[in-house]
Amino acid sequence: MNEIDPKNDPLYLLTKAVEQGDPQVSKKVKERLDKSDDPSEMRYLEGLLILLGEKPGELEDPPDVEDDPDEYWQENDYFEV
Repeated sequence: MNEIDPKNDPLYLLTKAVEQGDPQVSKKVKERLDKSDDPSEMRYLEGLLILLGEKPGELEDPPDVEDDPDEYWQENDYFEV
């Protein structure tokens, strides 16, 4: 397995920019997200956007609704005979 050099890893650099409060990082994350085809990378980038207070994109699941009847039946279909 190859070691990733943090100084050359775009995800590491974006994460550090988020931690340091770079005012341009939101735009940079969105640009990287638009160019990415890797679902794992896309989910990670969306997580960075959430940390920045941005609205999550299409990969992020909405918050779970308690006592959702549709979800209840989907989760409990195995009880049907």
